[in-house]
Amino acid sequence: MVEVGRLARRGGLLALAPLLGGCVAVAALPVLASGAMFAGGNVKIRAATPRPKVAQPPRVAAERTAGAPAGAEAAAGAGIVLTNLTALPPPGPVRSAAADPWRRFVAWALDRAPAAAGRAPRRSVLYEPGSSLALPRMRECRAETPAVVIDLDREGAPFAPAAAPADPALAADLARLREAGIVVLWLTALPADRVGEVAEALRASGLDPEGRDPLLLARNPDDRKQTLREDANRDVCVIAIAGDRKGDFDELFDYLRDPAAAVSLDSFLGAGWFLVPPPLG
Repeated sequence: MVEVGRLARRGGLLALAPLLGGCVAVAALPVLASGAMFAGGNVKIRAATPRPKVAQPPRVAAERTAGAPAGAEAAAGAGIVLTNLTALPPPGPVRSAAADPWRRFVAWALDRAPAAAGRAPRRSVLYEPGSSLALPRMRECRAETPAVVIDLDREGAPFAPAAAPADPALAADLARLREAGIVVLWLTALPADRVGEVAEALRASGLDPEGRDPLLLARNPDDRKQTLREDANRDVCVIAIAGDRKGDFDELFDYLRDPAAAVSLDSFLGAGWFLVPPPLG
């Protein structure tokens, strides 16, 4: 039995109640957390979980050059990393944007970012609750800063921070987004008290090497990824979402009795919504 009152407070899923199946209890919107300042600018992402401050021990710099050959200290000070390579490694395979969903995701975001930052009326890629599934409409953007959301969870299971290193090509693509002024938001159902683990996994993998990207984690036991996406869109304009299942784009996909009822939403696949393999693991 669906808790209709709570769905009504969500402002739109009540209209979809006949299409939703199972015993679904959707919590009311939680109070916004204090949020975190985006390190690449002056945009405050209120839905983001602040990262813990980690002080680097003074001895780290010395350990990096301990036992290195002569001149290593000077090279390290100049930002040079010494290796044993005597020749450049062979180039990796060239990824085709037509065959690689991550490349399509990046290309879409780069193409849409200027429009999101303009003054004309803008639409995000977040489904507007209550709009007709036959003629779906996306939420308006209140902010001009463009952003993308990348879901870290795998097939609906919470992200495992000890995942494998990421594809270097994806790391380079994300750097292009940041250079274009696009905020990269990382989303997971993990609780906020694990933000340090998530931040370190992204840093170590090379996907967020400078630790700049806002992290969206559950702020309380009743929090949902749906509310995190919607709350983030108050401060930025979400122009693309990447996930490995349709429920990563909107939670209504998890509750539909008949998936065919939302077939019209498939038009957003590859055009704002991108089904991709998990970025880590």
